[in-house]
Amino acid sequence: MAITFAIPLRPFASLVMTSHNPSLLKALFRSMSVLCVFVTLSLIAMLQHFILTLPKPASGDVSITDGIVVATGGQARIEEGLRLLSEGRASQMLVTGVGKGISHTSLKRTLRLTTAQIRALECCVDLDAAARDTIGNARSAALWADANALKSLRLVTANYHLPRAQNEFQRAFPETSLHVFAVLPPDLKLDTWYRHWPSAKLLVREYGKYLVSLIRF
Repeated sequence: MAITFAIPLRPFASLVMTSHNPSLLKALFRSMSVLCVFVTLSLIAMLQHFILTLPKPASGDVSITDGIVVATGGQARIEEGLRLLSEGRASQMLVTGVGKGISHTSLKRTLRLTTAQIRALECCVDLDAAARDTIGNARSAALWADANALKSLRLVTANYHLPRAQNEFQRAFPETSLHVFAVLPPDLKLDTWYRHWPSAKLLVREYGKYLVSLIRF
Protein backbone atom coordinates (compact mmCIF):
# COMPACT_ATOMS: atom_id res chain seq x y z
CA MET A 1 0.00 0.00 0.00
CA ALA A 2 1.47 3.33 -1.02
CA ILE A 3 1.82 5.98 1.67
CA THR A 4 1.41 9.59 0.63
CA PHE A 5 2.22 12.77 2.54
CA ALA A 6 0.30 15.98 2.12
CA ILE A 7 2.73 18.93 2.17
CA PRO A 8 1.15 22.38 2.46
CA LEU A 9 2.38 24.41 -0.47
CA ARG A 10 0.90 27.79 0.47
CA PRO A 11 3.95 29.04 2.53
CA PHE A 12 6.34 27.99 -0.23
CA ALA A 13 4.12 29.58 -2.82
CA SER A 14 4.09 32.81 -0.84
CA LEU A 15 7.88 32.82 -0.67
CA VAL A 16 8.15 32.20 -4.38
CA MET A 17 5.64 34.95 -5.12
CA THR A 18 7.48 37.37 -2.84
CA SER A 19 10.86 36.58 -4.37
CA HIS A 20 9.47 37.34 -7.81
CA ASN A 21 7.67 40.51 -6.74
CA PRO A 22 10.07 43.47 -6.49
CA SER A 23 7.51 45.72 -4.81
CA LEU A 24 6.93 43.22 -2.01
CA LEU A 25 10.66 42.78 -1.54
CA LYS A 26 11.14 46.53 -1.32
CA ALA A 27 8.31 46.85 1.20
CA LEU A 28 9.79 44.04 3.30
CA PHE A 29 13.25 45.58 3.18
CA ARG A 30 11.83 48.99 4.07
CA SER A 31 9.94 47.54 7.04
CA MET A 32 13.03 45.73 8.31
CA SER A 33 15.11 48.88 7.93
CA VAL A 34 12.58 50.94 9.90
CA LEU A 35 12.50 48.28 12.61
CA CYS A 36 16.31 48.21 12.87
CA VAL A 37 16.46 52.01 13.10
CA PHE A 38 13.73 52.02 15.77
CA VAL A 39 15.48 49.36 17.85
CA THR A 40 18.83 51.14 17.54
CA LEU A 41 17.40 54.52 18.54
CA SER A 42 15.52 52.92 21.44
CA LEU A 43 18.71 51.32 22.76
CA ILE A 44 20.59 54.61 22.45
CA ALA A 45 17.80 56.44 24.29
CA MET A 46 17.78 53.83 27.06
CA LEU A 47 21.57 54.06 27.39
CA GLN A 48 21.41 57.85 27.57
CA HIS A 49 18.71 57.64 30.26
CA PHE A 50 20.92 55.23 32.21
CA ILE A 51 23.83 57.66 32.01
CA LEU A 52 21.77 60.73 32.91
CA THR A 53 20.30 59.03 35.98
CA LEU A 54 23.57 57.69 37.38
CA PRO A 55 23.98 58.53 41.09
CA LYS A 56 25.78 61.77 41.80
CA PRO A 57 28.66 61.97 44.31
CA ALA A 58 27.33 62.75 47.77
CA SER A 59 27.51 66.33 48.98
CA GLY A 60 27.33 67.41 52.61
CA ASP A 61 27.24 65.13 55.61
CA VAL A 62 26.97 61.38 55.11
CA SER A 63 24.92 59.35 57.58
CA ILE A 64 26.60 56.86 59.91
CA THR A 65 26.36 53.13 59.20
CA ASP A 66 27.69 50.07 61.01
CA GLY A 67 30.15 49.29 58.23
CA ILE A 68 31.49 50.36 54.85
CA VAL A 69 32.05 48.05 51.88
CA VAL A 70 34.28 49.15 49.02
CA ALA A 71 33.93 47.19 45.79
CA THR A 72 37.29 47.50 44.06
CA GLY A 73 37.86 47.81 40.35
CA GLY A 74 38.02 51.54 39.69
CA GLN A 75 39.68 54.80 40.55
CA ALA A 76 39.42 56.51 43.95
CA ARG A 77 37.05 53.96 45.53
CA ILE A 78 39.35 52.84 48.35
CA GLU A 79 40.48 56.39 49.07
CA GLU A 80 36.89 57.58 49.41
CA GLY A 81 36.00 54.65 51.63
CA LEU A 82 38.96 55.40 53.89
CA ARG A 83 38.00 59.06 54.02
CA LEU A 84 34.51 58.15 55.24
CA LEU A 85 35.98 55.70 57.74
CA SER A 86 38.48 58.26 59.07
CA GLU A 87 35.63 60.77 59.47
CA GLY A 88 33.77 58.36 61.73
CA ARG A 89 31.00 57.43 59.28
CA ALA A 90 31.47 53.77 60.26
CA SER A 91 33.56 51.75 62.69
CA GLN A 92 34.94 49.20 60.21
CA MET A 93 35.36 48.65 56.49
CA LEU A 94 35.69 45.79 54.03
CA VAL A 95 37.55 46.15 50.75
CA THR A 96 36.35 43.29 48.59
CA GLY A 97 37.91 41.98 45.39
CA VAL A 98 41.43 43.27 46.05
CA GLY A 99 43.17 40.41 44.29
CA LYS A 100 45.90 38.11 45.50
CA GLY A 101 49.01 39.67 46.97
CA ILE A 102 47.32 42.90 48.04
CA SER A 103 47.93 43.82 51.66
CA HIS A 104 47.57 46.80 53.95
CA THR A 105 51.23 47.56 53.37
CA SER A 106 50.92 47.52 49.58
CA LEU A 107 47.85 49.75 49.73
CA LYS A 108 49.72 52.28 51.86
CA ARG A 109 52.55 52.20 49.35
CA THR A 110 50.45 52.57 46.19
CA LEU A 111 47.65 54.90 47.31
CA ARG A 112 48.03 58.57 48.14
CA LEU A 113 46.59 58.58 51.65
CA THR A 114 46.43 61.14 54.41
CA THR A 115 47.64 60.35 57.91
CA ALA A 116 44.04 59.89 59.05
CA GLN A 117 43.33 57.49 56.18
CA ILE A 118 46.45 55.45 57.00
CA ARG A 119 45.37 55.13 60.63
CA ALA A 120 41.91 54.01 59.54
CA LEU A 121 43.43 51.47 57.14
CA GLU A 122 45.68 50.00 59.82
CA CYS A 123 43.05 49.68 62.52
CA CYS A 124 39.71 48.99 60.95
CA VAL A 125 39.91 47.56 57.42
CA ASP A 126 39.50 43.94 56.31
CA LEU A 127 40.64 42.82 52.86
CA ASP A 128 38.85 40.20 50.77
CA ALA A 129 40.73 38.58 47.89
CA ALA A 130 38.16 35.88 47.11
CA ALA A 131 35.64 37.93 45.11
CA ARG A 132 36.18 38.01 41.36
CA ASP A 133 33.12 39.99 40.24
CA THR A 134 30.24 42.04 41.57
CA ILE A 135 28.24 38.98 42.59
CA GLY A 136 31.28 37.76 44.53
CA ASN A 137 31.64 41.21 46.13
CA ALA A 138 28.06 41.00 47.36
CA ARG A 139 28.47 37.49 48.75
CA SER A 140 31.69 38.40 50.56
CA ALA A 141 30.04 41.49 52.00
CA ALA A 142 27.08 39.43 53.22
CA LEU A 143 29.40 36.99 55.01
CA TRP A 144 31.41 39.84 56.52
CA ALA A 145 28.29 41.67 57.72
CA ASP A 146 26.90 38.49 59.25
CA ALA A 147 30.19 37.65 61.00
CA ASN A 148 30.36 41.14 62.51
CA ALA A 149 26.62 41.46 63.27
CA LEU A 150 26.30 44.58 61.11
CA LYS A 151 22.79 45.85 60.47
CA SER A 152 23.60 48.69 58.08
CA LEU A 153 26.23 49.04 55.37
CA ARG A 154 27.38 51.74 53.00
CA LEU A 155 28.40 50.54 49.55
CA VAL A 156 31.18 52.62 48.01
CA THR A 157 31.80 52.16 44.30
CA ALA A 158 31.96 54.07 41.02
CA ASN A 159 28.75 55.83 40.00
CA TYR A 160 28.45 53.86 36.74
CA HIS A 161 28.84 50.58 38.67
CA LEU A 162 26.46 51.49 41.49
CA PRO A 163 23.08 50.54 39.90
CA ARG A 164 24.23 46.98 39.14
CA ALA A 165 26.15 46.62 42.41
CA GLN A 166 23.13 47.79 44.38
CA ASN A 167 20.99 45.11 42.73
CA GLU A 168 23.46 42.37 43.61
CA PHE A 169 24.02 43.57 47.19
CA GLN A 170 20.30 43.85 47.91
CA ARG A 171 19.84 40.33 46.59
CA ALA A 172 22.67 38.99 48.77
CA PHE A 173 21.38 40.44 52.07
CA PRO A 174 17.88 41.92 51.75
CA GLU A 175 17.48 42.34 55.52
CA THR A 176 20.49 44.65 55.86
CA SER A 177 19.97 48.40 55.49
CA LEU A 178 22.03 49.37 52.43
CA HIS A 179 23.22 52.93 51.81
CA VAL A 180 25.24 53.94 48.76
CA PHE A 181 28.08 56.33 48.06
CA ALA A 182 28.91 57.14 44.45
CA VAL A 183 32.49 57.82 43.39
CA LEU A 184 33.07 59.72 40.14
CA PRO A 185 36.17 58.30 38.41
CA PRO A 186 38.42 61.15 37.20
CA ASP A 187 38.87 59.61 33.74
CA LEU A 188 35.15 59.06 33.06
CA LYS A 189 33.72 61.68 30.67
CA LEU A 190 29.98 61.55 31.35
CA ASP A 191 29.06 64.77 29.55
CA THR A 192 30.90 63.85 26.34
CA TRP A 193 30.94 60.04 26.60
CA TYR A 194 29.85 59.64 22.96
CA ARG A 195 33.03 61.40 21.83
CA HIS A 196 35.35 59.64 24.27
CA TRP A 197 35.87 56.04 23.20
CA PRO A 198 37.11 54.64 26.56
CA SER A 199 34.12 56.17 28.37
CA ALA A 200 31.66 55.02 25.70
CA LYS A 201 32.99 51.47 25.77
CA LEU A 202 32.89 51.36 29.57
CA LEU A 203 29.34 52.71 29.81
CA VAL A 204 27.92 50.49 27.06
CA ARG A 205 29.47 47.40 28.64
CA GLU A 206 28.24 48.36 32.11
CA TYR A 207 24.73 49.06 30.84
CA GLY A 208 24.60 45.59 29.32
CA LYS A 209 25.68 44.05 32.63
CA TYR A 210 23.11 46.16 34.45
CA LEU A 211 20.30 44.82 32.22
CA VAL A 212 21.44 41.26 32.96
CA SER A 213 21.38 42.02 36.69
CA LEU A 214 17.78 43.21 36.36
CA ILE A 215 16.80 39.93 34.72
CA ARG A 216 18.55 37.99 37.48
CA PHE A 217 16.95 40.18 40.12
